[in-house]
Amino acid sequence: MHEFDLIDVRILSIIQTDANTTIKEVAEQVGLSMNACWKRMKVFEEKGVIKGRVTLIDARSMGFNLVAFVNIKAAEHSEEWNETFKEAVLSIPQVIEFYRLSGSVDYIIKVLLPNIEGFETFYKLLTKKVRISEVSTSFAVSEFRNTSAVPLPLPLESG
Repeated sequence: MHEFDLIDVRILSIIQTDANTTIKEVAEQVGLSMNACWKRMKVFEEKGVIKGRVTLIDARSMGFNLVAFVNIKAAEHSEEWNETFKEAVLSIPQVIEFYRLSGSVDYIIKVLLPNIEGFETFYKLLTKKVRISEVSTSFAVSEFRNTSAVPLPLPLESG
């Protein structure tokens, strides 16, 4: 893991909030020269701390008004079934997050959909592609936090 000082944390905080912030603006906000700031950001990229830059699009403005959390119990636990299931889920563009879990549920899938009929279409598509033991779905009623920002580590104390 990269050791972060206060300036590193401030740089990362600024650019993960708004990737359009120029190096000049970032440097001014953290009290570095543009060159020193650029060098630090380059190191972040080389070490994989910065994975990429994206534009966040509001899901509702694109007609995705329903967020579903789909809990899956696997039909079996063979490597072949796991691969088939993974390929099936990853082929569906409405899936925005997908995890294998420990515990009583094997997988959780976060899906953005236009409405309940969209969920029905998603469900039929998924169950046509792969046999599933059990499916349990919860729909988001209220959203209190939805962020792509990673919690930043406490910086090393200087001096």
